[in-house]
Amino acid sequence: MPEAATIEPRDSRWTPLRRWTIAYRRQIQPGPDGLPRMRVLLAFPALLLILGIVLVGFGINGSSSGAFHSDIAYGSDPALLAGGPQLTRSDEWNVQTVWAIAQIEQGLPLENQTFPGGMDATVPQDLPRADWSVAFRPHLWGFLFLDPGHAIAFKWWLPGLALAAAAYAFLVTVMPRRPGVSAMLAIGFFFSPLFQWWYLATTLWPAAWALAMMAALVWAFRSNSRASRWIWAAIIGYLTVVMAMGIYVPFIVPAVIVVAFFTIGLVIDQGRRGMPFRRIFARVAPIVVGGVVASAITLVWLYEKRTTIDAFLGTAYPGARSTPTGGSDALTFASAVGSSFTQALNSQRPGLLGANSSEASTFFYIGIFLLPVIVWIIVRQARSHRRLPWELIALTTSVVLLLAYLYIPGWDAVAKVFLLDKTIAARVRLGLGLASLGMLAYTIRYLDEHRVKAGLWLSAIPAGLFLLSQFAIGFVAWRAIPAMLDPVLFWPLWAVLSAAVIFLVPRRRIRLAAAAFLIVTVAGSGLSNPVYVGVLDLRSTAVSQAVQKIDDADPQPWVGVGNRLTTAVLLESGVEAYNGFQGAPSRQMWGVIDPSSQYEYQWNRLAGVNWVPGPGEPVVSNPAADQIEATFDGCSAFAQRNVGYVLSSDKRLDTTCLEEVDSFEYPKATQTIYRVVPQG
Repeated sequence: MPEAATIEPRDSRWTPLRRWTIAYRRQIQPGPDGLPRMRVLLAFPALLLILGIVLVGFGINGSSSGAFHSDIAYGSDPALLAGGPQLTRSDEWNVQTVWAIAQIEQGLPLENQTFPGGMDATVPQDLPRADWSVAFRPHLWGFLFLDPGHAIAFKWWLPGLALAAAAYAFLVTVMPRRPGVSAMLAIGFFFSPLFQWWYLATTLWPAAWALAMMAALVWAFRSNSRASRWIWAAIIGYLTVVMAMGIYVPFIVPAVIVVAFFTIGLVIDQGRRGMPFRRIFARVAPIVVGGVVASAITLVWLYEKRTTIDAFLGTAYPGARSTPTGGSDALTFASAVGSSFTQALNSQRPGLLGANSSEASTFFYIGIFLLPVIVWIIVRQARSHRRLPWELIALTTSVVLLLAYLYIPGWDAVAKVFLLDKTIAARVRLGLGLASLGMLAYTIRYLDEHRVKAGLWLSAIPAGLFLLSQFAIGFVAWRAIPAMLDPVLFWPLWAVLSAAVIFLVPRRRIRLAAAAFLIVTVAGSGLSNPVYVGVLDLRSTAVSQAVQKIDDADPQPWVGVGNRLTTAVLLESGVEAYNGFQGAPSRQMWGVIDPSSQYEYQWNRLAGVNWVPGPGEPVVSNPAADQIEATFDGCSAFAQRNVGYVLSSDKRLDTTCLEEVDSFEYPKATQTIYRVVPQG
């Protein structure tokens, strides 16, 4: 009798996939406390660490320092791999990067000696230096042991990857069974337009702190491990000092407000669960201790810097700036919600989305657009007499507060209690973005825990409202500024895809929604900054080497007259000069430029100092709030007594009292070095 044939199951081809799925689910299974296992919590940050090492190793970064390439050479920039320099990002390429090289040239001093009288390298420029405070400026560590190109790459990636890691840690803490979704959302959040267009440590560290703090609070209440609570407390304590030393209050305030409301929500939630107040305090005690230590370190540093900080707060701009409530309008709202038009920011024109690309940048506020679904969740819990989702309620309240600050005038006294007067409209978006991410995470968590999904209409309403807002912006742009739409031809696709994200989340199609979110954000902001190798170091140019040679032989103060290259060359050459972007003004420098203090309002500000030709003693003016322009005449008493050499690219310069020393031909202008000739 023949042997019976073996009958295999019809779906045997899926067996390996099922085994892999079962193994994967076993690996991501949360611990008994409902928190992610260490392997899940640390997996994505470990990948980010490896990525960071590779990127820094090759010197790849997003600096726009290549903006100077067209000033010094013809043809394409060999260091530019993709994208192009963003001139709007002048705070990065024309200020921080130029000053960083100046610091390297001067030996990383605590007080930069470019301006006569010196300038504190720590406030507010946060320049690389060699002092104890650098222990809390981790993005500057590369300047202590790496060449400029790799140090700039280290500075570029550390805060950004830390933000992505903190976002993942918070998301996977809230959604421990969804590490893949958490990773996609974290990457997408990192690529939010606001972060990419304000890509500075002062922007990224407050957001990283807020997300890490919220994750630490959840762990504090839910973890049974005392060690984990102290580890989180140490991380938060360190990041608190890192954030505080950035001293950019307009971004710090919104982040702190969101965290404060989230903390209140968690405490209420734990209280409703029956946790006694003593135990609540015991749970957060490590974080409180970390905060006290961080505050002490910060206060010591602030006391050490009190003279510089007092001078900075005493400036005409920004000084002790106070912003009233309700200063935003319909166009500001359109800019805030217009995430489908992110690619248009590369050629942003004033009048619709914002004054420039950075000011117009925003977030894709999924969580905020899910407000109808969140209200449904709250009502559903209340009707069934079950515990309310206090975390969602608290985060929503923070959004209401921030929106009220933007659009409702007349409550300035109350707003000052929350320090909202110390921020401004475009910076408040950071808080809205953080709250929106938290609202999204807790909405997904609720849907997963209760295995429910919102109805079709409830899911479609917020998606439809978002889509309507995008087409309204597109219509207005098409009628008023059609050229704005040229760089973003696919905005209807991004609008529809974004609306799909908002629709898919309440329908519990979370993986699909996260993938769509990732596509939208990366496509919109992935090349906001260039992909660049190293840094364009102007010290390699012939004019810089000539400046350094002259200064070595005859060290005297310089003045740069003309274009951006002139000032940058003087700074990176490390010579004493009356040019540059100043923090707290040097009274010694301005005392010789304006001895009668006639123009104190014009020069007592955080601003770039540039010179143009003009007869007689210096006349100081402000082309913009953060720009100082002074006139220069080599025959003036100021020049005769205080200036040794001039580097000029302006052909209008009167050379009566100047003697040409050397000249260098460059694509956009000739850079000429002059010696000031003493007049009897």
